[in-house]
Amino acid sequence: MQLPFQDPDQMTEEDYLARVCAHFRVQRITVGSCGSCFFESIHALLPTVGKAVKSSFDLRVRVVSFFRECQSKQHGDLGERIMDDVESAMLVPIVSSYAGTRGNNRKPKNIDAYLEAVSKRSVWVEGVHFLFLLSVICRVKN
Repeated sequence: MQLPFQDPDQMTEEDYLARVCAHFRVQRITVGSCGSCFFESIHALLPTVGKAVKSSFDLRVRVVSFFRECQSKQHGDLGERIMDDVESAMLVPIVSSYAGTRGNNRKPKNIDAYLEAVSKRSVWVEGVHFLFLLSVICRVKN
């Protein structure tokens, strides 16, 4: 993709980010560094989330609870699709900013281990299944 400015190497990072945000008409915000930046961002940027949950941690808990419901065969085809995505995500090592017992750089052995790991602050969540599930929980529509 070509951006409408030349030679980003000649810009400061701040100027580059400002220009990219202006070009795509998006807002850049700073979120806390408690290891939940994904959930902090969603909580801050989606108005429907801010009204429905009290904090980014509550949002993480709600997501993991929904995953557990899908694991126990709730939510029909939606739950099956989400569990397929979770199983695919288990092939990638967990990344955590905390070097302790949070599964850092290890692949979870089973779905319970995966859900336990992603329920913790400082574990970096990734994958389309998180965005998809949040769109369901937060009732995001196209």
